[in-house]
Amino acid sequence: MEASSAQEGAKYLGESIGFWIQTAVILLGAAAAVATIYANGVLSRRSIAHNEKLARQRATIDLLLTQKTDHNLIESKKAVGSIHSNGGDFTSLATKEKSQDENRGHILAIINNYEFIALGIREGALDEAIYKRAVYSQVMRDWKAMKAFIMELRRQNQIDTLFQEFEVLAKRWEKEKLQCDS
Repeated sequence: MEASSAQEGAKYLGESIGFWIQTAVILLGAAAAVATIYANGVLSRRSIAHNEKLARQRATIDLLLTQKTDHNLIESKKAVGSIHSNGGDFTSLATKEKSQDENRGHILAIINNYEFIALGIREGALDEAIYKRAVYSQVMRDWKAMKAFIMELRRQNQIDTLFQEFEVLAKRWEKEKLQCDS
């Protein structure tokens, strides 16, 4: 009888202490596995987000470098710069009578370029902070000069969404001006 009473004393909730130790070890192992899977998921998401940010930054830098060697864009920027410096009227170039004017083509080339970039920024393909730091003054100068041109094109063509991405970007930058680093 002494052996059976010793065996009964080693039980807890109807099971032996060894059973409970084994169960605890299995549960702790499962919890550790779940914690490891969760931690790996968090780290993977962070890594993916970091890689996406780097890809956006690289795409933006590549775009800026490409624009510096795009002869057509450079020619258009020179022509528009000349219109700026001579106090030219951008709005008059939006009329249908001026549809074949070379300067109108230069203006449209620049606006189309900004529209493409603004769309890339809005969709997350390009890094807005880098682009803004690189060309803020130029974009804002061009927006102010070409806004009336764009509005006149919209009115004539009855297309309210014409160059809207450029407008959204410029208006956001008007509200959130580029800050000086010093």
